[in-house]
Amino acid sequence: MKVTIDGIEIDVPKGTTILQAARMIGPEVAPPTMCYHSKLKTSGGYCRTCIVKVTQGSAANPTPMPKPVASCRTEVMEGMVVENTINADVLEARKGVVEFLLMNHPLDCPVCDQAGECDLQNLGYGHGAATTRYEFPRREFERVVAAPCP
Repeated sequence: MKVTIDGIEIDVPKGTTILQAARMIGPEVAPPTMCYHSKLKTSGGYCRTCIVKVTQGSAANPTPMPKPVASCRTEVMEGMVVENTINADVLEARKGVVEFLLMNHPLDCPVCDQAGECDLQNLGYGHGAATTRYEFPRREFERVVAAPCP
């Protein structure tokens, strides 16, 4: 099946998702993901960070899809045309999704177990914003120090 993502045409096997096809092209075209794990059959589609715009549904039905779709759950069709990094509306929608995911997550989290290696924080800086427009107290947790092993 032929699919075009951000102006790059690629042949993929039937059953391939838009996300998998984009990853075959390369990381510069692949949408970001938070909840998709290739080894888990039912993962993906929940966080909405991988949304893309389908501007042509297929060669048989060129009608665009009316709203952005989760690329990890949408299978490609012959002649499909997808916009990811070149569509300003997709980038703005993704920025809103990331901001929503970060609503109760500090962007600077030195006490976190991730110790600066947080995928959500990286996603925020790469696809969202370094600041948030929400000004309210975020959830706070008491730091628990585990007892040493005997």
